[in-house]
Amino acid sequence: MPSDLTYRELKREVRKLSRDLRRDTATFKTLATAQDTAAKETGRIAEQIAALKVDAATVAETHEVARIMQGLSNAAIAYATSAEEAGRAAAAAEQQAHTDHDGIQQAVTSSRVPMADRTWYTQE
Repeated sequence: MPSDLTYRELKREVRKLSRDLRRDTATFKTLATAQDTAAKETGRIAEQIAALKVDAATVAETHEVARIMQGLSNAAIAYATSAEEAGRAAAAAEQQAHTDHDGIQQAVTSSRVPMADRTWYTQE
């Protein structure tokens, strides 16, 4: 992002960030749900193979895999929650930029008075 960010660029960048976060959050939630389902299924498999008298080491390893998969699912859900919060913050930043600067932008855009130095009006 350039250091000489204009109002229009700020709105465009923040809107893009918010949109990207919403899209990525939905993807992570889908993956987290699938991971949670797979972890539960792996836990059930561990119980089933234990009932079949499979050796204890294999049953323990299968339980461990289920536990690790559940941890990954929990981490993905936490990430998605953080991304949702970031998306809300980006939307709030866009709204705040609109509230703080849009009146100035509208005045500059609608003004019929020629400006001596237009670059001065675009600086923060």
